[in-house]
Amino acid sequence: MRVGLDFGTTNTTAAIYDGAKVTLVPLDSVAANPNVLRTALFITPEGQQLFGRAAINAFTEGNVGREIIYERRYVGTVTNTYSGVGTIVQAVEGMVDSNPPGRLFQSIKTMLRDPSYIKTNVFGQETTLEELIAKILRAIRREIERFTGEKISAITVGRPVHYADTPEGDALAIRRMREACELADLPNVSFMPEPVAAAHAFAASQHQRRNIVVFDFGGGTLDVTVMAIDGNERQVLATDGVPIGGDVLDSKIVTGALRQYFGDGARLGPRKLPLPATLLEHLDNWQNILEMHTPKMLEIIEEAVRTSDKPKELKALRTLVRENYGLVLYEHAEEAKRQLSSERQVEISMHVDGIDFDHLLPRFEFERLIGPEARSIGACVDRTIKAAGLSHDQIDVVLRTGGSSRIPRFIKLLADRFSEDRLREQDPFTSVGAGLAVAAYEGRGEAS
Repeated sequence: MRVGLDFGTTNTTAAIYDGAKVTLVPLDSVAANPNVLRTALFITPEGQQLFGRAAINAFTEGNVGREIIYERRYVGTVTNTYSGVGTIVQAVEGMVDSNPPGRLFQSIKTMLRDPSYIKTNVFGQETTLEELIAKILRAIRREIERFTGEKISAITVGRPVHYADTPEGDALAIRRMREACELADLPNVSFMPEPVAAAHAFAASQHQRRNIVVFDFGGGTLDVTVMAIDGNERQVLATDGVPIGGDVLDSKIVTGALRQYFGDGARLGPRKLPLPATLLEHLDNWQNILEMHTPKMLEIIEEAVRTSDKPKELKALRTLVRENYGLVLYEHAEEAKRQLSSERQVEISMHVDGIDFDHLLPRFEFERLIGPEARSIGACVDRTIKAAGLSHDQIDVVLRTGGSSRIPRFIKLLADRFSEDRLREQDPFTSVGAGLAVAAYEGRGEAS
């Protein structure tokens, strides 16, 4: 059995194709849409592993509102060798969470390009990035084989056109993803750029020659591909991409619109010193908010609460960090982003003990916040068309896929270049997986 797998930054889908029909594999029985698995892993101190919506639910139920209590514990040893003295082994102690319910790993695909992220300590077990991803891939394989009743014989896995801004970062990410597939015992793995896969899904139902653009805007990257299709003949003319995805847009909402409720602009003490920049810089994603939960950072926040001219806002920051509301904040931002695709404005609200705000975010303000990203994406589209040796007028169809492709600012960006009548929306969450299934059936894909 040949399978297509779209292992995404935010969501994952799998599909099979029999030459006539694509069948999506239900990967998450807990999710509202069982065919879409949230790319998330939760590991408990006892080693239990949860995936998808169950992983996020476990993190939220166990952490949100929980104040972490630190205690000093043995964490390992340090070995030093000195001239004339020899080797000395010293025990190392550190302040650690005394009762963690577990660890959540999300948006893990974006770490593939980061050479500094090698391994992490998961309740005393040194675990590499590849091993973390392999845990998710093994669970996906089990669900596919349980659903079909067959063993996987080959699998075509989607990948971004560019994981990173540099060839070195790209090569590192591809190598790591291949190693994760090997650790998960996935057989006969091949890879295909995600927008190329989306084009295969579209081409399977077309019978005339067309030049198409695939605009694949997911959670971690924006990928653009220009292809010529003519029945079963499909030629990739150009591909490009930028590491901008829906996660970045969520971050722009938090850092651009909501930071004011957590101490932005506060002054400290009689000398009116500015708030340490590192505090608000950590609001750029929910994982970084978690990283602020250390005795040292909490001490800095407490001092800011005592001496600031914005004590309410700094108390909100303290609650956000101390009681683990970072993921909740980012879920509010993500939901606001989704609603702004159909509404002219949206109200973002948080009302918990210590955090209390209502913020009206108009669509035009959101579009102002994401202006730099929109310009980079527009340049990427133009660059890809030029690399294909075509003009914008020579494009017959523009396929939009990925959740962020529904954002009006980017629909307008495409309509301004190609005209609205040439735009087509594919299923934003499953079209890449469907295309990968078609490619797997036809034996397409890159072995390395």
